[in-house]
Amino acid sequence: MINQTSKTDSNPRLEAIGIKPPPAPPPASRPAETDRLSAPSQDVLQSALQQQPEIRPEVVERGRELSIDANYPPKEIIRQLSLMLTQSADLSEEQA
Repeated sequence: MINQTSKTDSNPRLEAIGIKPPPAPPPASRPAETDRLSAPSQDVLQSALQQQPEIRPEVVERGRELSIDANYPPKEIIRQLSLMLTQSADLSEEQA
């Protein structure tokens, strides 16, 4: 049995932290066995990954901007995270 360790309604909404939620997946119309990664598609993905630069200057610059922003992360996000941490179960104290 899996015990719930935190309330799902206490999790921050993606919109609240400025992240657009992914679109809902379309209903499954194919059998689950077709949802496997084949060797050719894995090769394509690996190739695409290798073509990406190891360091992305625009992401580094965005990180620098956020590091000097006194309002980042927003206080509401910090409050929500602190609530989640204080309300979650301490798994190190549970007895087997």
